[in-house]
Amino acid sequence: MPAYKATVIGENFEFVVDEEPQLLDFSRTLYVDADDESSAQQAALAQVRQELLAQALLDDAADPLLTIDELCLDDGPGKHELLGDFIWYFADDEELEEDA
Repeated sequence: MPAYKATVIGENFEFVVDEEPQLLDFSRTLYVDADDESSAQQAALAQVRQELLAQALLDDAADPLLTIDELCLDDGPGKHELLGDFIWYFADDEELEEDA
């Protein structure tokens, strides 16, 4: 089964920062094994959703905005480990980078 590298983006997750509620976004890059791109997208989104639930950052009733930012077939040999943790950032940070 081929491996796909997927980058999942999450938007508008509420956290309390400095005693004030803030909306944060994240990116998460991981590898998934799937038969095709559609299955890879579904697997990546499901895995990230499951990780958020396990960390109590999401409840079963929540329906956050999770999207695939990038998906590509990985032609490297062997099974891949997860690439890293969630990268959290303030939504405004991305807008500032685009303006620069």
